[in-house]
Amino acid sequence: MNIGPSGSDPWQYVDVGDFHGPPPPSASDHAAHPDKAITQSEDTAPVIYDDWKLAQDSPWFVGSWVWAGWDYIGESGSAPTAVAPTETQAFVFGLLALLGQVPYPWFDDYQGDIDLIGQRKPQNYWRTVVNGVSPLQVMVERPTPPGTQQFTVFYCYYDELPSWTWNVPEGQAMTVHVYTSGDSVTLLLKGSPLETKTLTDSDKRVATFSVPYTPGELTAIASLNGREIARKTLTTVGAPAAIRLSSDVKSLTTNRGDLAHVLAEVLDSQGRVVPDAVVKINFQVGGAGELIGVGNGNPHNVDSFKRPRHYTWHGQALAILRPVKWPGWLTLTATADGLRQGTLTLAVAPGRDSLANQR
Repeated sequence: MNIGPSGSDPWQYVDVGDFHGPPPPSASDHAAHPDKAITQSEDTAPVIYDDWKLAQDSPWFVGSWVWAGWDYIGESGSAPTAVAPTETQAFVFGLLALLGQVPYPWFDDYQGDIDLIGQRKPQNYWRTVVNGVSPLQVMVERPTPPGTQQFTVFYCYYDELPSWTWNVPEGQAMTVHVYTSGDSVTLLLKGSPLETKTLTDSDKRVATFSVPYTPGELTAIASLNGREIARKTLTTVGAPAAIRLSSDVKSLTTNRGDLAHVLAEVLDSQGRVVPDAVVKINFQVGGAGELIGVGNGNPHNVDSFKRPRHYTWHGQALAILRPVKWPGWLTLTATADGLRQGTLTLAVAPGRDSLANQR
């Protein structure tokens, strides 16, 4: 809070005090200014539960602001996953990342709950459970080199996916995070019970398991007061076989500000997304539209956003379409070697600008 003339108390100029976290404000901060409400302008991923709990228990704390809601280009590499042998070394890694010491080709911050193309990142799954939006989410950490593990520190969160499809030897220990509002979680592997864990407030709505990898189905069952409240299953999927295209809009108009954001997903032969598929897709547009941008959520893939060929990341890529100045039909085709192509057609209707020109 650097406001007011030098030497003056900045609290006299505000109705609501702000702490640019972390760490979050404390009871002693409130005691020093009992007549002020307090907020925190950066809620970082590792303290999602702590900030939520503080808001529930402290009427003077009006809440925190998620930082960041969406990944952005800049502050490059300030929140990669901290992988290290010890927590102390992870702390140093996180500090160096925060100071901008992660080398090129990192080009985005990677602090967001949502990645560059609008897809959820791991911390968002935990956040939905903490805030009561979802009763259960299941995530699996990406394996790290021998002698190391993942840590959360500063803005860095786990590298994990809602996936039970991993290229690792059978029997390798996998770290599974089950986020739940329940008080117990049971894990099943291929239908057989593995382990049940109970949760208290100190667990912060996270149960952590070590599971020997074997392809098949991993199921988590969450219960509260002895009653099942949710279950979720992760299934091992097959090899890439096809591309699926889905648009955020059903049609367009000739207004030049109208856009369609089309998600391309790599599917196996049963129509399931292949979570870690890296495939180079070629986007082609025909008819009443044009391709104005492509991308993926990879924070260190510096391919041009303008080239029609782009790699997927986590089995996904994004194509952005803009209509031309005349009505008709716009068709997007996505192809990749060895995969069944995806095709999407959108109607382009006359927009207000076109109708005005006709009058």
